[in-house]
Amino acid sequence: MTVCVAALAQKSKAIVCIADTAISYGDSIQWDSDSSKIFELNPSGTLVLFAGGEEATSRVLGKVIARADEIGNDIAETRKILESEYEEAVNELITAKYLTPRLMTKAEYIKATSLPEINSYIRGIATEVQNYVADCSLIVCGFDVNGKPFILSVDAPGVAIDMTTTGFHAIGSGWEKSISKMLFLEHKRAHPVERTMYDIFDAKAFAEMAVGVGFNWDTWVITDDRKAHKVPEKIDLLVEHLYVEHERSPFDKPEKDDEPLPKNWRSQISKYCKSIMPSEPPRDK
Repeated sequence: MTVCVAALAQKSKAIVCIADTAISYGDSIQWDSDSSKIFELNPSGTLVLFAGGEEATSRVLGKVIARADEIGNDIAETRKILESEYEEAVNELITAKYLTPRLMTKAEYIKATSLPEINSYIRGIATEVQNYVADCSLIVCGFDVNGKPFILSVDAPGVAIDMTTTGFHAIGSGWEKSISKMLFLEHKRAHPVERTMYDIFDAKAFAEMAVGVGFNWDTWVITDDRKAHKVPEKIDLLVEHLYVEHERSPFDKPEKDDEPLPKNWRSQISKYCKSIMPSEPPRDK
């Protein structure tokens, strides 16, 4: 129950990511926390954004982290690893939830369900197994060794989909609203990092209508030199301030204690974005 968004920017030389920090317990308890749903997987700047229940997500993430050094160098290989580890995590959970309590191994279950005739007891277990859906979604994004960007989405039953061609993707309970907002904003991969930071914040804010999406957030930017940068709180708050001013109804009057938007807001955000982008090598004359 969350929302995570990743989008290409700066003519595909950067990827901007955002996620809320809310924690949900069932359908009745939710609050913002100091947890983060984005983390840097390896020194090559690969980021993982995650959403879902603790049971499946912790199991899948544990396996992905164990193979962190192999992920991100080659896109096709990364896709295979993500699918393999997701599948293995799901198989472990199915065994732990439905087979071990019945004193059955996976081999015994497969043998029992392969017989010409299956008794009602085994059929009941098979129905439980078949109906199980892992509550875990991931976005794994970064740049490969050749500087090519990738945004990979992994969802139940464990299929990795390359969303790089689309240019952005969202997961979590607020994914539909975020995707809708990104489409409405006509986001393009050519947009500069600063505009994309605003757009994905707008998409996250719009998704707050969905159950389980919180207010607090983290923003990260990956650059094509394979470095991940956590956006400072000062810049995050400036983007929020800009959003509040921009989205205010013309019929609403500013509150007396509202601080005016700094006149140099554009230069502040642009200065930060330029500072994290690798400098272009000089061209031969």
